Amino acid sequence: MTGPGTPAAPPALTAALSRRAPAPDDVASLSFAELEEKAHAALPELAALRPAVGDTPLVPVPSAQGRGTVWVKAESGNDTGSVKARTAYALLCGAVARYGAEDLRLVEYSSGSLAFALAEFCAVLGFDLHVVVGHFSPDSVNDALRRAGATVSKGDDGTGFLGAMDKAVRVAEEEGRHLLFQHCAAEAVAMHRRLTGHEIVRQLTAAGAEPAAFASSVGTGGTLLGVTWALRDVWPDCEVLAVFPEEGPYGDLKPPAGKPGMKGTGGLGYGLRQPLLAPWDAEFTFRTVPLPRAQQAMRALRSEHGLAVCGSGAGAWLAASDVVDSGRAGRSAVAVAASRGTKEEWADALAQH
Repeated sequence: MTGPGTPAAPPALTAALSRRAPAPDDVASLSFAELEEKAHAALPELAALRPAVGDTPLVPVPSAQGRGTVWVKAESGNDTGSVKARTAYALLCGAVARYGAEDLRLVEYSSGSLAFALAEFCAVLGFDLHVVVGHFSPDSVNDALRRAGATVSKGDDGTGFLGAMDKAVRVAEEEGRHLLFQHCAAEAVAMHRRLTGHEIVRQLTAAGAEPAAFASSVGTGGTLLGVTWALRDVWPDCEVLAVFPEEGPYGDLKPPAGKPGMKGTGGLGYGLRQPLLAPWDAEFTFRTVPLPRAQQAMRALRSEHGLAVCGSGAGAWLAASDVVDSGRAGRSAVAVAASRGTKEEWADALAQH
């Protein structure tokens, strides 16, 4: 309940989230194969982007206490260097399949990785793309996006990532653009189920491993939900861990604090819940990881195991490790690492050492 003086989420954004949130049955039933086929028929150039997406390695790494193995899905293997290459491809397939390719003008919000993937793909496809970044986004990132062909604007000062989301909603209305809206994209869930999830099933099966748990840090929830459904089709007892920053937990009633946490993941604040995740959140075990612990794990994974991952990937490895280290020795789990981590992430992580 809110009253005078009670902080509230931006009304245009909350209305858009409510309006665009897909029905649970539509999320569960959407076939990415059919959507992709329709998109390729409308725009054959999209098919040329498909080899840039997926078939990333699944790397076995000892768990934190060494009692088991965490298989890390290393999404840095995508051509754009992060899992957001998959997301960008799915969003574009969804837009083209539903609205066609002619005169398609797009807008999306991003803190970095998705923006670069969209800018690269839209340049190939000839789409007019407007990216809204957070007010905190450095000029080096914004200038690089402009060089890639995107129009770039910032959210309002002091509004954080939610401000970028809100401004993207307003840009869509003011400029007559289609908002891709990653937080409401059923096509992203369907893509992760068909591609990412099936890749993991194939790779684990080839290695003779059965996962006791699957962990993924949550930004929109698309990776977590899609991969969960693929894994539970084969291993129905697999525990699923939804990982959030301690500094920004799921469904937090408070406004976003702006306190640094794992990049690319986190609750929305104001009691908002990720629309893709909310209908199924009772199926997941929620874990939070503070930034210092994630940074320590980043350093350990790189120095001890030769694997560079982002903070959210390190957090997922920690959560998966907690499961395999608490049971009998020799068990396996899976964790998604969205990227290798940015230069800025690594500078911060190493500075804390």
